[in-house]
Amino acid sequence: MDSVDNGVMSESEIVHAHAHVWTHAFYSVYSMSLKCAIELGIPDALHRHGHPMTLPELAAALSVPASKTAFLRRLMAALAQTGFVSLRESAAKNDQEQLGLAYSLTPISHAILRGEPGGLSPMVSFMLDPIIQGPLHCLSEWLKSESPSPRTPFLMQHGKSLWEYAAQDERLNRSLNEAMASDGPVIARLMVEKHGRQLFQGLRTVVDVGGGIGGLAREAAQAFPQVEWRVLDLPHVVAGLEGTRNLNFVSGDMFKAVPPADAVLLKWILHDWSDDESVKILKRCKEAVTSNGKKGKVMVIEVVMGDESEEDEASTGIKLCFDMLMMSIVPGQERNEEEWAKLFQKAGFTEYRITPLVGFRSLIEVYP
Repeated sequence: MDSVDNGVMSESEIVHAHAHVWTHAFYSVYSMSLKCAIELGIPDALHRHGHPMTLPELAAALSVPASKTAFLRRLMAALAQTGFVSLRESAAKNDQEQLGLAYSLTPISHAILRGEPGGLSPMVSFMLDPIIQGPLHCLSEWLKSESPSPRTPFLMQHGKSLWEYAAQDERLNRSLNEAMASDGPVIARLMVEKHGRQLFQGLRTVVDVGGGIGGLAREAAQAFPQVEWRVLDLPHVVAGLEGTRNLNFVSGDMFKAVPPADAVLLKWILHDWSDDESVKILKRCKEAVTSNGKKGKVMVIEVVMGDESEEDEASTGIKLCFDMLMMSIVPGQERNEEEWAKLFQKAGFTEYRITPLVGFRSLIEVYP
């Protein structure tokens, strides 16, 4: 975007600037409309119906009273504007019935259906939770505070870290773990699509460190039944989870020890932590894949910040938003290739290879 050094703007530039400001100020309304749609179950109702629904039909399916139907129509208009529903005029069934609107799913809305493998409705619900959004409201206060305390805006607002909060709040713990697991099946398929089955060829054991409730590991365990998969996470995360023939859940602390394995997987883990803490985690992973004279590998699924000119605008925007979110709720950050390379070197690794996955994340294979 062009700069205006002398502060003189034309009328058209002022109008454009105002429109830009209004747009960004109101983006949160679209976000909360999406959250509302997921909570009401709008995509699921349309999916179950199987063909376009009129407003009265949708209201009845959602148990929205007749007195609120007009408000539901306004919500649906916002969802149509953002591409989450499609609307068209519905034909009148008889002479007494007036033309109305009929709503249906779009390809985008399939990504927020409940229960769909890779569906992102749990991620949306978590990201837009008031507990997660709240710290973003005190960014300016936090930036003016003396460093290093409080360490994050989340800690400033809630008096405890995200992990401490989740350990004490079952609702947030469940929301967090479901969100982190939601895109696991998609990531597993993308890894195989980019590398083929040779990515796991020759591996007998893989540990998914911080793997939560096993969103990725369950998909991978089915695709590679010859591999023994373990998910390592904190006791309150894995409590009560049942494994399968080749998948087990193990409670532990990744800062203290990682079970020995041919390979270790870290999906969206290191961006939660500072450089020093990330190096500690990577060292435990290196110990795990080099135990008993082995020389395995560590597979890191993370954002790699890059040259904006080499990325599409949407991916760049998502990466920047994730970086701001990391700054707000955890002591971590998104990193560029140079920053990743420094972490790997400090942790004692000698080689790495980056493969961009579809979207904004990459697979980084790291070798001792």
